[in-house]
Amino acid sequence: MPLKRIPVVVGVAGLLASGITGVGHAAEPAPSRAVTLITGDRVEIGPHGAPSVRPGPGRDGMAFSTTRHDGRLSVLPADALPLVAGGRVDPRLFDVTTLLDYGYDDAHRDTLPLIVTHPGGAAALGGVVTRALPGVGGAAVLARKDRPLWATLTAAGAERIWLDGIRRATLDRSTAQIGAPAAWQAGYTGKGVRIAVLDSGVDQTHPDLAGREVAERNFTDAPDSVDRHGHGTHVASIAAGSGPKYRGVAHEASLLDGKVLGDNGFGQESWIIAGMQWAAEQGATVVNLSLGGRDTPGTDPMEEAVNRLSREHGTLFVVAAGNTGTDGSIDSPGSADAALTVGAVDRADGLAPFSSRGPRTGDGAIKPDITAPGVGIVAALHSAGTIGKPVEPGYTALSGTSMATPHVAGAAALLAQRHPDWTGAWLKSALTGSAKPAPGLSPFAQGSGRVDLTRPVSVLAEPTSLSYGVVPWPHDDDKPIPKPLTFHNTGTTAVTLDLTAGPAVFSVREKQVTVPAGGSATVTVVADTKAGTADGVYTGAVVATGGATPVRVPLTVTRERESYDLTVSYLGEDGKATGGYQARVIGLDDDSVLKPYSPDGTIRLRLPKGRYALDNLVAGQGRLHMLPYPNLDLTRNTTITVDPRISKPVDIVPPGPATLLMSDLGYSVKMAGGRLVSTVLVVGGGKLSQASLGHLGPPSPPGTLTGIVNTQWTAADGPFYGLAWFPGDVVPAGFSRTVTMADLATVRASFGAPVPDRTGRRAAIPHLPDGTFLTPGMSREVPLPGAVTEYVTTDGVSWSGLLQQRSSTELETELFGPRRVYRAGQEYSERFNDGMFGPAFPPQGPNPWVDRRGDSLEVFLPLLGDAAGNGGLPRVGEGNTKLYRGTELVGESAELGYGFFRLPAQESQYRLTTTLTRPPALGLSTQVSAEWTFRSGHVPGEPRAVPLCAIRFAPELDDANSAPAGRPLRIPISLGCGDGGAARPDTLTVDVSYDEGRSWQPARVRDNSVAYVHHPAAATSVSLRAAATSEHGSVAHTIVRAYKLR
Repeated sequence: MPLKRIPVVVGVAGLLASGITGVGHAAEPAPSRAVTLITGDRVEIGPHGAPSVRPGPGRDGMAFSTTRHDGRLSVLPADALPLVAGGRVDPRLFDVTTLLDYGYDDAHRDTLPLIVTHPGGAAALGGVVTRALPGVGGAAVLARKDRPLWATLTAAGAERIWLDGIRRATLDRSTAQIGAPAAWQAGYTGKGVRIAVLDSGVDQTHPDLAGREVAERNFTDAPDSVDRHGHGTHVASIAAGSGPKYRGVAHEASLLDGKVLGDNGFGQESWIIAGMQWAAEQGATVVNLSLGGRDTPGTDPMEEAVNRLSREHGTLFVVAAGNTGTDGSIDSPGSADAALTVGAVDRADGLAPFSSRGPRTGDGAIKPDITAPGVGIVAALHSAGTIGKPVEPGYTALSGTSMATPHVAGAAALLAQRHPDWTGAWLKSALTGSAKPAPGLSPFAQGSGRVDLTRPVSVLAEPTSLSYGVVPWPHDDDKPIPKPLTFHNTGTTAVTLDLTAGPAVFSVREKQVTVPAGGSATVTVVADTKAGTADGVYTGAVVATGGATPVRVPLTVTRERESYDLTVSYLGEDGKATGGYQARVIGLDDDSVLKPYSPDGTIRLRLPKGRYALDNLVAGQGRLHMLPYPNLDLTRNTTITVDPRISKPVDIVPPGPATLLMSDLGYSVKMAGGRLVSTVLVVGGGKLSQASLGHLGPPSPPGTLTGIVNTQWTAADGPFYGLAWFPGDVVPAGFSRTVTMADLATVRASFGAPVPDRTGRRAAIPHLPDGTFLTPGMSREVPLPGAVTEYVTTDGVSWSGLLQQRSSTELETELFGPRRVYRAGQEYSERFNDGMFGPAFPPQGPNPWVDRRGDSLEVFLPLLGDAAGNGGLPRVGEGNTKLYRGTELVGESAELGYGFFRLPAQESQYRLTTTLTRPPALGLSTQVSAEWTFRSGHVPGEPRAVPLCAIRFAPELDDANSAPAGRPLRIPISLGCGDGGAARPDTLTVDVSYDEGRSWQPARVRDNSVAYVHHPAAATSVSLRAAATSEHGSVAHTIVRAYKLR
């Protein structure tokens, strides 16, 4: 389940931790999963989605910074901060979301794969070196989680430490679309050229590929090179298939088959880098990489390998741009300078909606470089492959930049056959320079245009594009920026080129240039932003005509909009400059987040005019100082000094002697698309004085800033104190309260035990009065069955309770109650963990269980709600969730009760199904299934709830969740909807089974609200299924072993 489903903001439970969060709309709990970081520190996503941090051996007292932005959680220890900021350590090593996505959590593996460069070579690295990676000057290393390598690697002077991450796999009319038949007719088929396909394997027994492989090698942990996925075979046949109907672009080229993706279509970066090295050493002229992953600023190992191997071997790496389809979403390693990066177009040369677009992350350079057909491409399918939609035996149709990429790889092979002396860089220049641009598309969408083999090339441009960067505002004194552009003439006669450039901000000083035969000529291309009429990004091209084919070189420059310098200096507790800080600059108008760092203690930024929040943390002796500047209106050059000596601690005195379980102190400020939340959290017997707060700058506008003071305590005689406040409009520096019992409400929570020999963990979570979640609760062990007494504050705060049920080895279920508002001096009761267990939708404040935003639907279905109506999540078991539009399957998810689906805009009828199967040892609700029908259409703006209801059964059961055998039983039934209300169904049918669902019989139903059953004397359990209709649509539930008989 994606971490975006964690509540609005998540705090941290560790010895000393800080957090910042940019939030969306999700508010439900997330799975309990644990990740051990390279430092040995352990992060667990625990109750209500709150991540807890347990410092590794010998690291007690370590400070942690936690960040949540755009649904991603990172936990960064203070000793790693300067190494990450300085580029020596990969930030993905502390990106908990990424580690979970890759399957690097503790439940799936006991090692952490790394890529490490070290001046002393692999022997100096420690850990288990799995392979040398000369392509990046390093090695792949497995670090055991129970023997963290952090101290060894950092002390031994490792130059760079990267996560060995995971990358994913991203022809009838398409070859004619790019002009391949004309090249064939001229005698160019790729013969004698080696194309390496680094993918999921290639089926050399397929008729279209038989006899084409000259070498193969398996770099994965799969047992062999067989393509059980199908992606690699499909890609290889587009590039070089020889079939009479679905012929590849270079159908006589030789193939190198490097299996770098596993049978699931995913592969570790070290596998891919090793495959790249092998392909280059095997003499591949062209390497096809129809794969990629999220790019980050700077050069990662994949990009480094592409650049280095291109330079050292003259190999051309043709790489998929990615399938995200948004601006600035180019995948790595397609983001590498040397890569020929390929976007996708349809059969009419229109940009495919999924094709990733530039600019490149970090420097705004032009990517992709070129486009090719990538929609509905029919090509070979391995007999064991499972991918795509078969169109006839042995062939399948697929769409993606993965399909566009081998079109360009094949085109490069045809050129290489014609020009065997050309390097990969020249092949890239020839293909981009002769590409056919589509009118109205930016170079950030198409590069130079769609690959076109009908246009012979003899003049090559270097570089293949020119990016001029950002020209600072104001623009009354802008100077022209010249850059050289070199043309190479590969022909035998001189060529005179006529040069033009546009739009007006671009020009070429030389209007004409003669390039001698076999020689070069350099011209100067100028960007002059004074010629622009508006601020923003300008794109254009140089076009050189006069050769056999016009040569086109894309251009870009950014004319900066009104912007100012921001300088922030950080001091330590001694008043001197310090590098022990963490800074985040958050755009309150656009939700942007920057994490600048400079080891000298001063950061210098250039930012557009606007509103910002500057979140500052300074590490002190045993404490963290939080000193935000939450209301920065940047309208001039600004200098800020962050001095921890002005911060103040919070002082909370509970009603009686008690031990601090946790404190979470900080603030929340509203952003354009959610909230920024930053807190310093102290747990594990720590002290309130370990966090100190101060407010920099002017006050925030009313209603935009909320302080957070959340302290939780336990007393020796058992009671729990939840002392939380949300003071308005201030960072709670120096906040002080002495609490009396008269200030508190009493909550008596009791817990059932449907399974013997289990333990529980209980947490109380404070919320804003409207239900917004800003800060976590601290879980503590409770007996099952059992009861606890809790005393909580009531002024401007609401509360929700949670209960986990655990065996000796694993978390089994997690129950969470609705948000409640209490009154001081009053006593309240809560009950958890009694049967029956089935779907339930307790109210969730401002956040619906099922919602539609635009044309996407997200569903989160608590499948094991208890008798009190608390929502319940299964943490063990198997199941799936599917969505149908009419009879057509829209999508499915293997996550229990969770799904995210893309939908067409028009209103349609949908059917949502979900199933759960749990181990028999859990006794009750061992199988649960549910189905809903509803109508939904496009939702503009904020997400809108899809009002689903759950059928709630309320039989009278004893503490063992059983009823008498041989006796009748009355079962009240209602519909519980996501708004917390209950309703009587319009229609209701109920069936009952006494043999765990093997046979069913109808139950008598009265007034669509009560079912009557008569239990056989010999039966041991009762299963129920019901179907109901209401104004919201229809719903059906089946619960096997709903309750027991005694």
